[in-house]
Amino acid sequence: MIVAALLSHWRSRASDLEPYAPAAAQAFREAAEELADALNGAEETVSLKEAEMLGGYPVDSLQRMVACGRIQNVGRKGKPRIRRADVPVKPGHAAPGLRGESGDGHIDASAVVASVIHRR
Repeated sequence: MIVAALLSHWRSRASDLEPYAPAAAQAFREAAEELADALNGAEETVSLKEAEMLGGYPVDSLQRMVACGRIQNVGRKGKPRIRRADVPVKPGHAAPGLRGESGDGHIDASAVVASVIHRR
């Protein structure tokens, strides 16, 4: 299912559930908004230093990936930037705030979506 269709489906499901299960309807609405927010954040650009923190690859490795075209430079020559969604994640690296679980054991849906977006 295309993400836009999934967002529409979740919003529609929320409307359908509202009269019968308001809490479930609210959960669908919140999930749709969290997904939309996470996807909008995927278009954000980051510096190579920020990408290093997010993905675990050192800046010099990221520079080589940009130079060879493996990662598109959406910045300018000499000052590269990459889309957050294009940040490669080193196997086993847990980016700050992207684990998907808060300290109290609750799942953060937007963090889970961000983790999926960053998965290679």
